[in-house]
Amino acid sequence: MRKSLSALAVSASLAAVATVAGVVAVPSIALAQDSVQALANAIAAAAQTAASEAAAAGLTPDQAAEAVEAAIQAVILSSGAAPATVTAALSAAQSSLQASGSLTPAISSAISSTSAAVNAGTSGPAAGGGAGGAGGAPTGGAPLGSGGSAGGGGGGGSDYRPNT
Repeated sequence: MRKSLSALAVSASLAAVATVAGVVAVPSIALAQDSVQALANAIAAAAQTAASEAAAAGLTPDQAAEAVEAAIQAVILSSGAAPATVTAALSAAQSSLQASGSLTPAISSAISSTSAAVNAGTSGPAAGGGAGGAGGAPTGGAPLGSGGSAGGGGGGGSDYRPNT
């Protein structure tokens, strides 16, 4: 009798753990989607504000795209989001802005450039640098769109002798 009660208690405990684990997994997926949408909303708002300010200042289309790109990158950097989240948020922001009729050429260019820089940073080092722009990668490393080393290389060990 005691063995069957113990077995029943163990199986009830396992069922409770499985139920809790299932409940925990659903909110984590929802949180990931919420973080993408929140970042997409912040990117869209920053892009629209920067585009409006650039237009009011009479900037050229290239200058406006650079201003929008800087605003987008500032939002991304302050979010601390992972590259996959950033990529999804950029895509969602672009879709949202396009659906609302707010996607200007400057915003489209800035989103494309930023997305290319993020993707270049996640797929390994790019030969000759990225897509250009200011700011830094959300998870460390070289700034978004930065080129290669301007210094010409690193040092050597204690036995290093340069060719002179």
